[in-house]
Amino acid sequence: MPGNRTIALIDMNAFYASCHQAEDPSLRNQPVIVGGSPTNKYKGMVIAASYEAKNKGVYTTMSVYEALKKVPDAIIVARNHPLYASYSSKIMEFLRLIGPTEVASVDEAYVDLTERVKKGTSPYTIATYIQRTLWKKLHLGCSIGISDTKCTAKMAADVKKPFGYVHLERLQFCSYFHPQKLSKLHGCGKKTEEKLNKYGIHTIGDLAQSDPMQMKLILGLRGEVLRNNALGIGSDIVDADREKGDKTIGKEKTFSQPTSDADQLLGIARPMIELLCRRLQEKELRASTIAIVYKIERGGASHSKSLTLSDSTSEPDKVYTIVEDLYDRHLVDIPLWLFGVRLSNFEDANYVQLRLF
Repeated sequence: MPGNRTIALIDMNAFYASCHQAEDPSLRNQPVIVGGSPTNKYKGMVIAASYEAKNKGVYTTMSVYEALKKVPDAIIVARNHPLYASYSSKIMEFLRLIGPTEVASVDEAYVDLTERVKKGTSPYTIATYIQRTLWKKLHLGCSIGISDTKCTAKMAADVKKPFGYVHLERLQFCSYFHPQKLSKLHGCGKKTEEKLNKYGIHTIGDLAQSDPMQMKLILGLRGEVLRNNALGIGSDIVDADREKGDKTIGKEKTFSQPTSDADQLLGIARPMIELLCRRLQEKELRASTIAIVYKIERGGASHSKSLTLSDSTSEPDKVYTIVEDLYDRHLVDIPLWLFGVRLSNFEDANYVQLRLF
């Protein structure tokens, strides 16, 4: 049951830019922008920015040209994914010493603190130790959210940045987040927010108090997931094997020119999803994790955004709804060189059906 566990979400602050600052002391406390073009660093897109640059209005995906208008003395550095992977590996190796660790992305991880807390160490003590150690050893900062589920821990980590620490019990979560707009709810994109607004649901609290059947009618499976998120209910299972290579299937398409046409991208996603779901059904499997995969630079690294469901699925319409919301939440109006869909965390379909009884 949720409430019996203590889960921390470790979120590295301005990770890409911070890695460059950690590697080169002359960049520390300076406005650093990661991006530019391979042929001209003053062109291209901002991939990441240090807080010194963010605080002056620089944000990811804006052009370097526009960023330099805001911060003329910014230092432009080329992306270096091997550097980020190296630091990420060190971070995850350290976190595994603290407790079971699920790698969520290159700069985020869930850590199960339950056993350490049961033995008498406070969550605050553990979080402070993590922050101080990562700063001392790697010169990297992080924000930490702690709660009894992964979703609420992630939302807690977003409350205070950089170098934040926020611990929310269920009632504290509801008290803090229920008055806020739906856009603050993890997993709720702009289109979903607009759709729910039409039904008089404007805040996270409105969603929490909504009729569950109505949510299923409006958003399908997605509605149930979001309503649970609003209630502070969700998965409290930290999958320590996630990084070791869950079986994954996916389809991607690379474009000759970048596109931000949502109809085109989601139109491409539909047949991909139908193909992937047909493969799952043939193998009598269902996927728990649905992800979109994308590139914002030609020849650059692939990125992904994902959602893990409490109930796995192999139904194309449900997967499409989640892909659409992930796209809406993270990629609207961003030119993409590559776009695709990935399914993972498989379960046996027969087992999924039996466990409902």
